[in-house]
Amino acid sequence: MKTKKFLQNLFEIAVNESLPSVCMPKHLENIDASNGLCVIGAGKAAVDMANTMHQFFGEKCYGTVVTRHGYTNNLSIGRIKILTAGHPIPDEGSIEAGKEILALAHSVPKDVPVVFLISGGGSALLSLPIEGVSFAEKMQINKFLLASGASIDEINCVRKQLSQIKGGKLAEAVKGEFYTLIISDVVGDDPATIASGPTIKDNTTGEQALNVLTKYHWQPIASVEKALLAEQVKEGISAQSIFPEPIKNFTIMANARQSIDKAIASVDLAKWKIKVLNYDEIGDANKVAAEHAKIALKTQMLNEPTLLFSGGELTVTLDKEAGHGGPNQQYMLALAKELQGAKGISALACDTDGVDGNQDVAGAFIDETTIKRAQDKGLLLESYLKKNNSFNFFEPLGDLIITGPTHTNVNDFRVIMIEPVN
Repeated sequence: MKTKKFLQNLFEIAVNESLPSVCMPKHLENIDASNGLCVIGAGKAAVDMANTMHQFFGEKCYGTVVTRHGYTNNLSIGRIKILTAGHPIPDEGSIEAGKEILALAHSVPKDVPVVFLISGGGSALLSLPIEGVSFAEKMQINKFLLASGASIDEINCVRKQLSQIKGGKLAEAVKGEFYTLIISDVVGDDPATIASGPTIKDNTTGEQALNVLTKYHWQPIASVEKALLAEQVKEGISAQSIFPEPIKNFTIMANARQSIDKAIASVDLAKWKIKVLNYDEIGDANKVAAEHAKIALKTQMLNEPTLLFSGGELTVTLDKEAGHGGPNQQYMLALAKELQGAKGISALACDTDGVDGNQDVAGAFIDETTIKRAQDKGLLLESYLKKNNSFNFFEPLGDLIITGPTHTNVNDFRVIMIEPVN
C-alpha cells in the first residue's frame, strides 16, 4: 500500500537519525583516551553505542555493556564485554549485570576516564536492589508499576530508590573523570530519568517512592517500606562530593525532537503542509487519540494535504483481563474508533526501539478501510480496545509495523496523513 509505505518510510528516517553510528561520533572527539578508556553501558542501544566507541577508539577502550535478550549474538566487541538481560521485566541477567558493572566501576583506576553509554531500557537491564529488598520483591513492584498507569517519572522514582545503581549510585563508584553519553527515551530529556539516571545525582526520596506506590494502590510489603525509609536517612551523603553543580558531565546525543524534525525535513513541503502537535506528548493513549482525531477531522475541512506529527510517550491503564499490545497500538485502535473510517485519513504510530508494549512489534497503521476490513473478519473494535488487545486486532489485518530491534530508542513516533477528499 502506497500510503502505508510512505508513512513507514518517515518512521525509518526518524529512527535512523537516532542511531549511535549517526549521532555519537561528533561527541567523542574531545575525550582523552591516552591512559585508556573504560566503557560502561546499559540500554537497548548499548551494543551499537559500544560498537561506535570501538570503531572510534579501537583497543584503547575496554569495559562491559548490557542490552536486551535477543538484541545481539555477540559476546564482545573488541575488549568490551556484552551481557544480556530482561526487559521490560528484569531477570537474573539483570542482577548479574548489575553486580558485574558496579564492580567494574569500582575497579577503574583514577587516571582512566569512564564513558557511560545510557539509553532507554537501562532501568530494567541493570538491576541490583538495595539492602533489605529481594529481587523477587523488586520484580513484583516493577510489574505492578508497569500495569498501573503510572508515568515514567513515577516509575523511575521508585526504581531509583530501590536500587544500588540508579539515581547516580553507579557514578559514585568511579574514582576519576567520567562522561555520560545519552540517547533519550524520556519526554523532556531529563538525564536523571533516562534509565533511572545511574550517573546523575538523584533528587527523589524514599518518601516520594512510597507515595507513588500508595497512589496506585499497591499491597504494602513491610520489608520494602522499611528499606525505603532507611534510604531516606542515607540520602545525599555521598553524592555531594562527586556531582558538580550544575551537572555538566552528560550529553543528550539524540531525542524525539531531532528524529521527528529529520523526518519532516525529508517531506516535499511544496506538496504537504506540516504541523507538529507535540514533540513531548504524554497521557493516556485513548484520550490522546481522541484529541488527535478531533484535530485531524478539523484539519481535513481545510482541504489541504497535511501531515500531523507527534512524539513523546503514552501510557495505558491495563484491564484486568488485558490482552496483547502496547501504547502505540492502543492509540491507533482508539484513533480508528474516533475517526470511524473518515475518508482520506491514514496514520502510523510506532515506538522507535521497535518494541511497543508486550509484543515485539513497533506499532501499527490505520486508514479509512481499517474498521470495514476488521468487521469483515469478525473483529469488534470496541471489544479489543476495552481489553487492551490491540495486537490481536491489527495482526489479522496485516497492519502491524514490525522492524525487529532498531538498537536505539527515542520514544514514540506518530504521524497522521490527511488528504483532501473533494
